[in-house]
Amino acid sequence: MTGLTDIHCHVIPGVDDGARDMDKSVAMLRVMYDEGIRRAILTPHYHKGYMEADVDTIRERFDKLRRVAQGDEKAGRIELYLGCEVYYYPSAISWLEDGTVLTMAGSDYVLTEFGFTLDKHSIEDGITNLINAGYLPIIAHIERYENLVGDIDFVDGLIEKGAYVQINAEALKGNFRIRRFVKKLLKNQMVHFVATDAHGVGHRAPELAKASKYIAKKYGEDYHDRLFSVNPSRILSNEYVD
Repeated sequence: MTGLTDIHCHVIPGVDDGARDMDKSVAMLRVMYDEGIRRAILTPHYHKGYMEADVDTIRERFDKLRRVAQGDEKAGRIELYLGCEVYYYPSAISWLEDGTVLTMAGSDYVLTEFGFTLDKHSIEDGITNLINAGYLPIIAHIERYENLVGDIDFVDGLIEKGAYVQINAEALKGNFRIRRFVKKLLKNQMVHFVATDAHGVGHRAPELAKASKYIAKKYGEDYHDRLFSVNPSRILSNEYVD
């Protein structure tokens, strides 16, 4: 299958714990092309006190990556957009408003990460705060939060509030508890995006093809297309995901 969109990956060189340099970035884009990815929102981490490259540096390296990628037969055929993976603190809203951190491709969507052991009601409070400020939070790699795994009803409540759910493709081959949780989310169409969360070309590579094929076969072409194409397109056009 072709025409996939990856909304969560760490490809911009030297701004977080993803690609270290331009060569690694281009190598990741080549792998993405081979995986059938044709659009990608590049989402460097912003985690206060740990990874907090300033937005001007991020834009400069993003622009340079696009120019360099154009000279590569594969990398140059992927449409690139700029976003951010924001580690949530209450001050995240002010960071968004003053441009310290970026939304997804200039939209109202915010790819939001929480502490992996954070209690679920603190996650709910963060989601509520973002929504009340006018943003559309996408919960990054929901399968990583210990207190959400298995609690389908609570996740459904977050969706009812206005949150969106992203899973990593690798979750489909994770441990049994995570696989069971992710598959139940998919069965109930409670996932809105599947992404690579790629950080390199070896460990945590930008692999999406196997997950794409599995989901199409197991959950149907229509849902597959929403996850990998339709819903990402609505981020890019700043429209609500159904």
